[in-house]
Amino acid sequence: MKNVIRTPETHPLTWRLRDDKQPVWLDEYRSKNGYEGARKALTGLSPDEIVSQVKDAGLKGRGGAGFSTGLKWSLMPKDESMNIRYLLCNADEMEPGTYKDRLLMEQLPHLLVEGMLISAFALKAYRGYIFLRGEYIEAAVHLRRAIAEATEAGLLGKNIMGTGFDFELFVHTGAGRYICGEETALINSLEGRRANPRSKPPFPATSGVWGKPTCVNNVETLCNVPAILANGVEWYQNISKSKDAGTKLMGFSGRVKNPGLWELPFGTTAREILEDYAGGMRDGLKFKAWQPGGAGT
Repeated sequence: MKNVIRTPETHPLTWRLRDDKQPVWLDEYRSKNGYEGARKALTGLSPDEIVSQVKDAGLKGRGGAGFSTGLKWSLMPKDESMNIRYLLCNADEMEPGTYKDRLLMEQLPHLLVEGMLISAFALKAYRGYIFLRGEYIEAAVHLRRAIAEATEAGLLGKNIMGTGFDFELFVHTGAGRYICGEETALINSLEGRRANPRSKPPFPATSGVWGKPTCVNNVETLCNVPAILANGVEWYQNISKSKDAGTKLMGFSGRVKNPGLWELPFGTTAREILEDYAGGMRDGLKFKAWQPGGAGT
């Protein structure tokens, strides 16, 4: 099994993780370059420039669909009169056996807060919601503390970093419906309605939460944003071993010697994950089949 050494250059999502698996709070997060991407974005770039940078970096949705994040952001209305906009984080991780987003929220809550802050500025959204799986009790506690810390430090709330930009962030826990992984069902649930998917069009970018323009992104997607803004497009593209940019949180479970979750560059093969990271099959067992994407695929 490989001895994984996490560095800022190779593991933009997970290099700050503590060995004792305790959460990284604000002071420690800032000592490790935390909120540097937000500072560069809010004080040095326009919203349109941020959207272009994320698009050029090649960041794609990490929730499963793989749609261009920058392109999705660009679908939000350009009309400045539509000044009530929402950013939703889909943290309703209901896929059986999946826990990649939980890891980030429990141990690196400020990474998600920073990612949402930058994204909200790019989208001109003044309010955000983290729609969290109800069973993720520890994640809810950690996210709420991180939001409180960021608010007290002037990183959320009014006139953030002296830029005149206002952004409030809230945690909303779901009631346990698998279908809330679909963005319009999630929106219905957030509004207090039955969590059924809506017919499209209209799409959320036009009419989402309470009829207002809304962008919905996955936890891991949003957590990629700070590193792109802090380190640049070329750096992000060069992490990968394939045409898809960046890294991906990949887990392996079942009858292997070392089940777990790793941040790996795109282009890592299934054989590498099984043999080099998961350690291969347990003694006395033979590899017969594997199911990528979780039990629900």
